[in-house]
Amino acid sequence: MNGLLEILTNKQWKIQEKFLHGILPVLMNNLTNHSALGIEREKKDPMLFNKQGEDIMHEYQVTQDGNVMPAYDWGEDLLAKMKEPFVNVMPVDGPITRNGGACSYGSKDIRDWTMRAADNKFCRGHVLVINTPGGSAWAQNDFQQGIEYAHARGQRVIAYIDGLCASAGMHLASACDEVYVMNPKDQLGCVGVMAAFFTMKNGEKNQFTGETYREYYATKSVDKNKMVRDIAEDDDATLLIKELDQLEEEFRNDMKAAFPKATDEHLNGKLFNAEEVMGILCDGQMMLGEVVYRVFALAEGAKPIERTADRNIGKIAAQRQTIFNNDNKPEINMKEKFPFIAALIDVEEMVLTEDGTHFDMGRIEELNAQIGQLQQAKADAKALVEQLTAEKTALETAIAEKDGQHATALAAKDEELNALKASIEGKDAEIATLNEKAEKQTEELNGVKASLATAQQTIAQRDQTINDLNAQVEDLQRNPGEEPGAGEAPKNNGDGAAAPYQASNAPQWDPAKSASENKKAMEEYEQKLKAQLH
Repeated sequence: MNGLLEILTNKQWKIQEKFLHGILPVLMNNLTNHSALGIEREKKDPMLFNKQGEDIMHEYQVTQDGNVMPAYDWGEDLLAKMKEPFVNVMPVDGPITRNGGACSYGSKDIRDWTMRAADNKFCRGHVLVINTPGGSAWAQNDFQQGIEYAHARGQRVIAYIDGLCASAGMHLASACDEVYVMNPKDQLGCVGVMAAFFTMKNGEKNQFTGETYREYYATKSVDKNKMVRDIAEDDDATLLIKELDQLEEEFRNDMKAAFPKATDEHLNGKLFNAEEVMGILCDGQMMLGEVVYRVFALAEGAKPIERTADRNIGKIAAQRQTIFNNDNKPEINMKEKFPFIAALIDVEEMVLTEDGTHFDMGRIEELNAQIGQLQQAKADAKALVEQLTAEKTALETAIAEKDGQHATALAAKDEELNALKASIEGKDAEIATLNEKAEKQTEELNGVKASLATAQQTIAQRDQTINDLNAQVEDLQRNPGEEPGAGEAPKNNGDGAAAPYQASNAPQWDPAKSASENKKAMEEYEQKLKAQLH
């Protein structure tokens, strides 16, 4: 259903015209699945071949309801089980669409499978088995992405045509490293781009339903569907032809780059039998097993085919390789049996007769020259090894001397460091002792300061007391005189008992005592005061 939907909705195609006309009844009658046509056909599953040509995929298939059904997810489980080198073989069968359909995989499927297989470390390359009338012009982007992904991992991709390779199929083949056909009558070509679709004019009435077809567009949507509207309303295909010309130019450029011997005759849309374009649009004829073996050979260093204008077509057939080695066959696969000799004489296959294998004089001279070059290269390599060995020995000696000097210098530095550490430890002890003495002296100094402050306070109090006593003595020693006004009187004269406070420590007159008792108290005070002064 997906493939049919894509055919119904996509206009640009690289496809064989007679195929498109053949499916028109299907499109017009809206037959959307194969069961409606009474057709039952299964997809051709991808295959993984090992170097012995065995289809490894069969090991993972089971029988269910009388049919062979895959018992795995090809993209993940099967690849995870691979433990030996393999070639990934994928079918491009039927009309090419991006999404595929009931009987064929889409270009997106092929792209994704190619990438997943390429990521497997055992993958050696890929084969695309092509039998297609062509298809979507956009699909080439998917194919190109998958092939470039494989190339980025050093893997080759070969196109193997088994039947028809037209239009988009030919574009796909041009992106591959080499192209082979199954049969000389296989068909290749039909290079070109076309468009096919149905249109209805705005306002046109359906003759069967009586409904009128209407289209309305927003004011600024002047370019929306303009190409189709121009064709439907005015039969003006200018924009469509411009777009097709751009696609065709890209198609032709890719074909010219891939097949330099191709001329306009091969690029103007004509379909050819493979035998007519051998060496032009394809590189030779092989069986599928031979193509698989060719991928292994390329992975192991075989030279890829170079498509040049003066290429010898006959040489292509001579370079065909067999899959298996068989003692009964007259050919020897030199690259597999004698890889070093094959590298020297640059051949991949040698004929063996009853008398043995023979070389012509030119080949012998070439072989002799190459052997001489190898011997000289061997002598040069031996001299270089001796020179490098001597340099290595000298370098090791110098390194040992430097290591000894470094060890001596390091030991001296260690001794200096230990002495410095001991000196620092002694200084730390001295500093600790001095700190302890300083703390004690600080305590003593603080005690002296406290005593001094107390003494100063005591002295201040005594000075005040002495000053007070001197003032009292001075007052007592004054002579008030016998006559009034004859001398200065004491400051408290006349106050008597009315004085608000005692002016000094001298005993005051006590009326309760006799005059002799008051006098005696004063004398005792004076004596005590004199004792304090002295």
